[in-house]
Amino acid sequence: MSRRRFHPLVSVLALAVLVGALAGCGSSDREYKGHGISFRYPRNWAPAESRGVNAKTSSGLWTEMFSPTAAAKDPGTTADIAFITEFRTSFAISKESLAANSGSISASVARFARQAGGSLLAGPTEVTMGGLPGYEFRISAKTIRGRSSASRLVIVWKGATEYSLNCQHLVGGTRAAEIERGCKMIVGSFKVG
Repeated sequence: MSRRRFHPLVSVLALAVLVGALAGCGSSDREYKGHGISFRYPRNWAPAESRGVNAKTSSGLWTEMFSPTAAAKDPGTTADIAFITEFRTSFAISKESLAANSGSISASVARFARQAGGSLLAGPTEVTMGGLPGYEFRISAKTIRGRSSASRLVIVWKGATEYSLNCQHLVGGTRAAEIERGCKMIVGSFKVG
């Protein structure tokens, strides 16, 4: 099987690093349902939006963002966020073909992290989210304000549909554990359909 270049991931990572000022835009519901997916997230989080870069400037079909409500109100902490994006890829990935594509996927993640002033810290680690096969990575990057951020990136596929979850926090910030807990909740409750 030939190795293919993996581009959708670069767009979602760019969105994470470039996210501008966040503003809370919804309720404190614990369950998200939309775009054919559902998941739970912490009660003290709220849907968020970017007043800078948004889903329309990435190659994703849609992006949904969530952040701790305190982070959404504090413009100095815009890196404390979790967001999920759906992409269509030019080829299908299944549990059986996942390993054959790990090299190109890892190379894309590492290349982007370097371009964003960071590095690939860990991964790929094989995971499932909502029963879908994928990989988890840990990366570092610089925000548009030059601050250091760290991300847990979970990427899964349903054929040629990719779901990328990026749980990002400032390095040395106060919300790392909160973002990790929220990410675990999203991963554990994610469903398609």
